[in-house]
Amino acid sequence: MAEILTVPTKIKNCRVYLASGNEYLSFPEIRPAGGGINSITVLHEGSRGLVEFTGTGRLPLLAPYLKIDGRPAALRMVWSYRLHWLPVFSAAAGEVAVQGLVFAPPGHRGAVYLLKVRNNGERPLLVEAGFNLAWDGCQRRIFRSRPLAQLPVMEYDRWTKSLLCECGDAYPVAALAVGLEREEPWWRRSATEGLQADAASVFTLQPGEERHVPLYLAVNQEGSGATTTVVDFRRRGWRRLLTETESWLKARRVALSAHTALANRNLFFNYFFALGRAIDSDRWLPVTSRSPKYYVSAAFWAWDTLLWSFPGLLLTDAATAREVLLAVFERHLERAGEHAHYIDGTLLYPGFELDQLAAYLLALKHYLQATGDRAVLENEQIKRALPQLMAKFLQWYDADVGFCTTFLDPSDDPPRYPYLIYSNALAQRALSFLARLAGKSLTLPGDPKQMALAIRTAIYRHGVVKGPFGPMFAWAVDGRGNFELYDNPPGSLLLLPYYGFCRREDPVWQHTVRWICSGYNPYRRAGRVLAGTASRHAGDPWPLAAASELLAGRTEAGGFFAAAKLDSGFFCESVDAETGRAATGQAFASAAGFLGFALYQAFRKK
Repeated sequence: MAEILTVPTKIKNCRVYLASGNEYLSFPEIRPAGGGINSITVLHEGSRGLVEFTGTGRLPLLAPYLKIDGRPAALRMVWSYRLHWLPVFSAAAGEVAVQGLVFAPPGHRGAVYLLKVRNNGERPLLVEAGFNLAWDGCQRRIFRSRPLAQLPVMEYDRWTKSLLCECGDAYPVAALAVGLEREEPWWRRSATEGLQADAASVFTLQPGEERHVPLYLAVNQEGSGATTTVVDFRRRGWRRLLTETESWLKARRVALSAHTALANRNLFFNYFFALGRAIDSDRWLPVTSRSPKYYVSAAFWAWDTLLWSFPGLLLTDAATAREVLLAVFERHLERAGEHAHYIDGTLLYPGFELDQLAAYLLALKHYLQATGDRAVLENEQIKRALPQLMAKFLQWYDADVGFCTTFLDPSDDPPRYPYLIYSNALAQRALSFLARLAGKSLTLPGDPKQMALAIRTAIYRHGVVKGPFGPMFAWAVDGRGNFELYDNPPGSLLLLPYYGFCRREDPVWQHTVRWICSGYNPYRRAGRVLAGTASRHAGDPWPLAAASELLAGRTEAGGFFAAAKLDSGFFCESVDAETGRAATGQAFASAAGFLGFALYQAFRKK
């Protein structure tokens, strides 16, 4: 039977954009031309996915504007990031200098879009600085977007002096409120596209004078919570909120000998887009990505969260990493090893994947090594999980050959042979760790130590085959002499020493690395801009492969990231070797954590 693969569609036009957000709301795409925010997304546990407040398509959801002496000013914006995460632009309109800054203070259900205008001329100017809003309603997203059936309602709330956009009737789903600092009213405009409104501050700007115009945005599960959060932001003031935001980012940025900006941007992208707090339950929800740009966004994969996102999350905030780890063990244990889950832990996409089962124990091991916090082992969720995980390994263990089998490989595709060397190496490391945890107070179904020894023996007995550079690890075997030479970037044999299965000095592994990075590998690609490893799943070079090369000690792989534009600097699934731009899987937030971690390991200052 022919292989049944679910492969991504190659991106035809990879536009440049900016992104930002915090735990509660995300700005997945800010337009460089005009500074418009295309949409705002929130996680909604009851809906099991993202809820997205969208613009009309032609018009962004929210955009700044400027008028000078009654005439609209065209702003050519030059963008950068402050502290690697806060989008900031500068522009000029005649003698008026304009700056804009978007920031979402951590821990708050809102954000600020701040404009600053300065009169560098010699005469007073009448300035109108404000924002247009064009709301087309709400979408619910799990992989793909669907319009919510609830009628969108836009109204001006006189009590809080803010504009409310609410989706939901008797049972509200989510609400967005916006308001200026000086409480100028919002004016509804008749429109053929969506629901539209605008508001502005109007003032005379003297020569040499500058003025700030902040727009406060707030989200909540219904309108009263959103509008009163705007009031709370006004009381705190944008200066205090900005100071808090910058202090948070400064405390968590990393300093490297190379690629510092790329590492920090992707570590923050991982923190704010690969997890978030649900707008309706306030619980941490780890996901593939909170951006609709990612083709399987708003869902849970164990390796995304535990093998890719989690190492970066530990670098950014170990306390949050602990909360997320416990949330995963609480919510996603029953379906451990299954392909994809909804954010509440129920099954989304069936299919057992051995490396995803191993990911639970490997993340726990990584957490203990990074923090020394052994108190986590006394948590009831962890204590309950260990026997259940062991039972699942036994379910997929074939004692006749000493391997665990799998239904899908690390790119969610059916393998050609049932025993994957990479996946079994991860299972071996997970079982070895579990064996060290076992004691009088922990009863397990089976012997993890003996199973780990058997898998290791089987890998070197059946999984080492003849290669062009000498004995090397196969990708997949059947235990009867048949094998496949291959490497899959989302689960690469390059990582065997990183996980502790073998040493870098092991000649079998060294021969494997040479094969992966050579022309003998039919999926090695080279183009005008860069070279890297592709796969059957996506035929362009994978940044995950280059990150794995870094963790394998090949620091020259840093050149890949010097050349690659990725997805406007954010991690993506694959890149076009001719342009360096994203080819598939834009806004791949969970893997952004893996990139940040790999760059940190390779280039941290000693």
